[in-house]
Amino acid sequence: MLNFISNITDKFKAKDFHLSPNKKIKTIKIEFKQNFGLTLRVYKGKQFADPEITFAALNQKTSKDIVASKDDLSIKASMKIGDFEKLIDTHFGLTVQVANEYDTYCVNNKYTLGQASRKEDLKDWVKDKGFKSIEEWLKSENCKSLTEYYSKK
Repeated sequence: MLNFISNITDKFKAKDFHLSPNKKIKTIKIEFKQNFGLTLRVYKGKQFADPEITFAALNQKTSKDIVASKDDLSIKASMKIGDFEKLIDTHFGLTVQVANEYDTYCVNNKYTLGQASRKEDLKDWVKDKGFKSIEEWLKSENCKSLTEYYSKK
């Protein structure tokens, strides 16, 4: 029931994420992390894009057309990750992936940005492994927090 309510509130969050083509990639990644608590990976071809350049500068460094003249995009937490990634490709011609907050794995495209920010993907994963909670799984790994767990990896 709580997940249902959270999913509904994702549609009405006042703070949307605005993706502006004139910002540096590093700024967009920071703002994405601040808004959703997730990592945004931006690619130039199959390599990570230089975080110091804008989308317009990226257009000059790749064979794929980057459309930096497009308007800002407003992204809501209720958007599925797969749809978000396709929208960025369609709108700007950029390849992006959404990873967890520690940038250790890409979040499954079936989750919304809001669900991923609430770690519902991780909760489902630990349940599939037979644990009742993230805390129980962390205890089995001799860790007190996710930060501790990922720092050991």
